[in-house]
Amino acid sequence: MQSSSPRILTLIKQAKQTFSLISSNNDPNDCIDSLRRLMNRITKYDLNFTLFDNMKNAQSLNSIDQKNLDKFINSNAPVFYMKLYEDNIISVGIFIIKSHHRMPLHDHPHMFGLIKVLDGHGHLNAYNILFEKNENELICSKHISTSINSQSETAVLYPNKLNIHEIYATNNDHCAFLDILSPPYSNENDCTCYIAKPSSSLSSSSSSSSSSSSSQSTTDINENERNYVLKRIFDDEYYTESLQYTGPTISL
Repeated sequence: MQSSSPRILTLIKQAKQTFSLISSNNDPNDCIDSLRRLMNRITKYDLNFTLFDNMKNAQSLNSIDQKNLDKFINSNAPVFYMKLYEDNIISVGIFIIKSHHRMPLHDHPHMFGLIKVLDGHGHLNAYNILFEKNENELICSKHISTSINSQSETAVLYPNKLNIHEIYATNNDHCAFLDILSPPYSNENDCTCYIAKPSSSLSSSSSSSSSSSSSQSTTDINENERNYVLKRIFDDEYYTESLQYTGPTISL
């Protein structure tokens, strides 16, 4: 591997410091903002992420890049993961979603998440929980529905808002993004998958509109004005496979 990159190493050190401060009851917004600005500057070149470039030009690849490329092309896995760093405070890695596939709707229980696209194109949906309908269903509002690419700013998911989310590859392209979680997943905070369906009732902002407005076709109503029923499911079709990280050495 290459020598340590100041930018990715600085980012990981900042992430460790940020989430150590948050766990000490500091204001999370103040702490997260500086980390988000730093993460906005990260590009695929800082991580030597060349997988999509290698698909276009596979000549003279080293053995690791060739192995990664072969696995990505030949595997049926919808999503791949490159691990950069993990301790008891943060986990850092690169998720790669194949074209026409998605990372299913899921939560990060009691966790922060930061997402920065490195290459390709995707779409992010994130929901806020309004209340729990029953032990298997949540009533939520869709707070974010946006296209994301390498020019997009870092998306931040919080323990108490925007926590339930999904990402899928778009534009007939793959989508690779840098992902920071705090704390990392464990047996105590494993994720739950969901399926979302529009609620038969609209959110308060929509239901307060005039009767003429409410009688219009539902296709004319902004989807972000809807409430959604999120039903807990077991997604047995989703799995990830690992690829080897080929970027700068992470040594803390």
